[in-house]
This record gives sequence, C-alpha cells and structure tokens, in this order.
Amino acid sequence: MRDWLLARLIRLPGLLPFHWAGLLGAAVGRLLYRRGGREVRYARTNLAMCFPEKDERQREQLVRDNLIETGRSFAHMLRIWTGRPRDWGETVDDNGFLEFGRELRRRGRGLIFTMPHLGNWELIAYLATRISPATALYRPPRLVVLDDLMRRGRARSGITPVPTDRQGLKALHATLQRGEIVGILPDQVPKTAGASGVVAPFFGHPALTMTLISRLARRHGSAVLFCCAVYDPARRRYRAHYFEGDPAISDPSPELAAAALNRDVERLVREFPAHYQWTYRRFEMPGQRRKGPYHSG
Repeated sequence: MRDWLLARLIRLPGLLPFHWAGLLGAAVGRLLYRRGGREVRYARTNLAMCFPEKDERQREQLVRDNLIETGRSFAHMLRIWTGRPRDWGETVDDNGFLEFGRELRRRGRGLIFTMPHLGNWELIAYLATRISPATALYRPPRLVVLDDLMRRGRARSGITPVPTDRQGLKALHATLQRGEIVGILPDQVPKTAGASGVVAPFFGHPALTMTLISRLARRHGSAVLFCCAVYDPARRRYRAHYFEGDPAISDPSPELAAAALNRDVERLVREFPAHYQWTYRRFEMPGQRRKGPYHSG
C-alpha cells in the first residue's frame, strides 16, 4: 500500500507544467525546513564544517535556501521522468557547453562527464547525448518504486545506465575505448575504503572519495569535464556551468588523484552552495554508523 501511494505521489509533478512542478517542489522544501528532521540536521552539520567563516545566521539562511532548491530540483527531475517525453535539453541554456564538450571529445580518448550532486544532473544527460552516445554509472536507490521510475525516466534521454558492479565497470571501459561519454557522480560515497575509495580532503575535512574516475582517466587518457545545470529563477530555466578537471585527477597516487577530484567538486559547490545536496552524510567514515559529526552523544 505504501509503495502504491508513493508511486502516485511522485508522479504528480509529471502532470504539471515544468515551472509549476518546480514551485511545488520548492514549497515541499520549505515545509521540510520548517519541520526540521534529519535532512535539516545533516545540512546544518555539513555547512558548519564547510563554511566556518560564515556566521550562524548566514548558514541557517543557506540551509533554508538549500532545502528549497533541493525540493525544486527533485520535482523537476520527477517531471522529466514521468511527464510527456520531450528533449529536455531545450530547457537548458547550454552556455557554450556543447561546443566545449565536443572539443574535448575530439581528442579521441573518450570523455568523462563528472556531475556532483548539484542542481539538476538529469538535464546534463540530455546535453551529453547531443555530443555522443553516453553511458552513466547508476546506483539503484533503496526504494524499488523509485528505482523503476529512474531507470525508465533516464532511458528517455538516450543515455545508457549501467549498475555499480563488474559488468557496469566493463561497460564504462568499453564506452571510453569507443571515444564516447561516461557520466559519473563524483561525490557518491564508496561503501568501504580500499580499491574503490580512499580518504581525501573535502572542504578541509577527511572524506571517503571514489577512485573510479581517476582510474578511468589514467587508463584511457580521457578528459574529465565537471558540469552542472543550475536553476535561474529569473529566467525560469536552467543554465549549464562547466570546466575541465585538474590533470592531477589521473595521478598514479590514489590519494593525490582523489584530492584533486575533491578540489574540483569543491570549486563548483563554492560557486553554487545553495544548490548542492547537503542533506546527506558526506563526511561519514567507515565504522561511524552511530558516531561522528552526524550523531550526538
């Protein structure tokens, strides 16, 4: 019964015009902020760690803005996944992004799209497939109903999702060997430290960081393109922002490569702090399930 009800609720934004869906999501974000709860607590903890130079009033305003923008982006994603199919790339001001991506791809070694949890990363898929065929690493969510919705919705862009397993990794290597695009969210926290993740600084704090992007870039000689789509309320549309990643991301040292990766993620986050996903436990380390910065006592 719960999954049945949830499936219908998350399809509601698909029935609304794009702008109205965003307004609905922003309203939900305001309600979540007023209610408090773990999302607000996590955001406060993260922002206190990452922006100690801001006073408490400034950080609290950022928490509120962040819940609003997170709600807006998620509602827009639901609209993209469940609404009438169309080329959603038309809703983004590409800001020179397409030509820049094509220029990097012309190097002939494939291209790695690196998309932090910032803004609306689903829209980047529609831009990516205008440049070349694209494959994206996909970590299934815990809710089965949301998993099916995401897979079906993402298929509309033409991007090929692959799971975070051995077959998925093979598909990523094959994609780059063909000179095509691979899409990865670089701030997904690995399950454990080791081959898949190392500890590297993020906003001056130790954070478990994936090594996959650096291994792919080093093996294939691929360029790394950091990108995001951030909502502009004045224009009622998204705008692409991007830059080429630090060459040190392909350093043979996993720690140095991960530090370079995190510096570039931080560069984007500092530019658009209200649009980053602060509501998850980015700094939780292995073995800290019931302790660490997100737990009191």
